[in-house]
Amino acid sequence: MHLHIFSRFTRNTNFFKLVLIVALLLAGILFVFIDPRKLDASDFMLVAWNPGQELLRTGSVHADYPYPLWTVVVMLPFTIWASGTAMLLWFICNLFMLAASLIVLIRLFEWSVSPVFFLSIVILSGYFLPILTSLWLGQLTIFSLLMLSLTAYMFKIQRWRWLGIVLGLSFIKPQVMILLVGFLLLWALWQRRWQVLIGFSMAMIFLVLISLPFISSPLQIIGGGIGNHLVAYIKQTSTLWGLLLLLGFPWWVPLAISLILLVWLGYIWFITLSRIVISPNRIDFLFSVTTIINLMIVPYSWMHNLALLLLPLGYGLTLVLRMKNGARFLWSVLLFGIMHPLMLGVFYLFSGPLGSQAYQVIPAIALLPAIYYLSKCDISLTK
Repeated sequence: MHLHIFSRFTRNTNFFKLVLIVALLLAGILFVFIDPRKLDASDFMLVAWNPGQELLRTGSVHADYPYPLWTVVVMLPFTIWASGTAMLLWFICNLFMLAASLIVLIRLFEWSVSPVFFLSIVILSGYFLPILTSLWLGQLTIFSLLMLSLTAYMFKIQRWRWLGIVLGLSFIKPQVMILLVGFLLLWALWQRRWQVLIGFSMAMIFLVLISLPFISSPLQIIGGGIGNHLVAYIKQTSTLWGLLLLLGFPWWVPLAISLILLVWLGYIWFITLSRIVISPNRIDFLFSVTTIINLMIVPYSWMHNLALLLLPLGYGLTLVLRMKNGARFLWSVLLFGIMHPLMLGVFYLFSGPLGSQAYQVIPAIALLPAIYYLSKCDISLTK
């Protein structure tokens, strides 16, 4: 009885009221580990505040800034403040974006949530190490998580123009969703979903236009220093590239594996989207494996970007909840193990030389076959 009442509450309550409730819950939970008065926020300073202050003083950003120039421009409302105030404002914004992401995921997967289940999802997500790291460092990753969640949800409810706009806005931090964006744009072109392409074009034109007054070279539009940044840090990144190069493999090994995974991904997108009727669960599977593979094979991605694994973990949980008691328990333990003990264990045991985060890609590697196997076990995928 209580389950149905609470499920109706989460479905019918105004979205923004739910976000406020979850944000307050997250604040109470996270303040155990994070004191918002003593944030590190070093990534926020590096990516947004320092270049934002430079932009305000000089009218431009240094040529070696490795991210799209529109990232700085979009973040200006936060960077006009003194550094301490800016950090706090961005932390609060991240809390609300994380709350919104969780609500969207709950509605995407249509979970029948009890109060205990709801609170568990909030706690497990809030204490997910990449989430904690993103909040502590002031990263943009939680914004990317919100864009990923909205992408899946807009696709599900067939709001095509909004889907295109969200795909365009994801390019504020482009590398973590670039594969999903690419496949969805190809699908939209193939299926003549012009509204998706129009929405994406509108968002991209907006981002380019707000950047044009401040560029010192055309390359700055997409990140003038990205090449040097990649060369300097590739062995430290939480990717297949970082892991295999750190272990001593030549560069062609991660390249070959990445190409194989990319070809397989393209194949399953093709065979799925060529069907007349596509199961919603199959779409969730596609979105999940594309997210995991993107995080594995993109050459430049850090541990905090693994926060996007919340979507494939949520999809995996959806499949587990359909199982019988014994299998449900075992698979729940496995997913929890990947999400928390494995992630934390790798972090504490295998930091690697020179502060490398390369080993942190291991949970993503472990999650990929788990999601694939779960999808094969789910009867609804074959309907």
